[in-house]
Amino acid sequence: MKSYVSALLAIAPLAGIGALVGCAEGAEVDPAESFLATTPIEAGTQQDDDESVKIPAPSNPSDDENVADEDDAGAGGGGDGSDAGADSGVKPDAGGGGGGSCTSPNTCSGAVDLGSVSGDTGADVKTAQGHTSQWFTVRVTEDDNGIAGVELWMTATLTSPPGSNYDLYVYVPSSDTLECSAVSYQSTSSATTDSATAKLGEGGLFSNGSSDDRTVTVEVRHVSGTCDPANKWTLTLSGNN
Repeated sequence: MKSYVSALLAIAPLAGIGALVGCAEGAEVDPAESFLATTPIEAGTQQDDDESVKIPAPSNPSDDENVADEDDAGAGGGGDGSDAGADSGVKPDAGGGGGGSCTSPNTCSGAVDLGSVSGDTGADVKTAQGHTSQWFTVRVTEDDNGIAGVELWMTATLTSPPGSNYDLYVYVPSSDTLECSAVSYQSTSSATTDSATAKLGEGGLFSNGSSDDRTVTVEVRHVSGTCDPANKWTLTLSGNN
């Protein structure tokens, strides 16, 4: 009996120590107790930064979004202004000061044919008058059939009336067709006289052996001032010049 009691007394202290150790270990791994901890050590201040949860700062709209909002806010006003401008009755080709309309009575495809001038012989001259924008054509011909490669020349001179300004545009086709869009030569002076000289055809040492005749388009374009039928501009086309 004594030996049995002695054995129990010897085991009891060890069991008490194991219970204490077990409680200590449970306190370290208990998630509920760790979550509710309030002291720095208990709260886990030594955790890695990657384990912490960070709330992002409130985002502000970008500058582009602000601009879009401003555009949307002003869209109604802008649309009304555009419509009002389009219907304001101001015509870009309208003449002022009691003059007539400045709109061209024709288009490039319906240009007035002024005939022909030789581009390499003589001194042919064609003239026209008007008080609006207008389109003309002239046939510049090659008449020097020598072996030398002589270029064809044609000079257009426009004289605007007092109080008005017109500009001069010359269209020379690369082949024997009608050119209406690519401007080859122009004069946009604010002075009374505008002048533009066109050259075309062969320009080498020898003749190319083919005809260099071309239909040249000339545009008189109104810029400013009145378009009074009593005050006309004068257009002069000089061949071989």
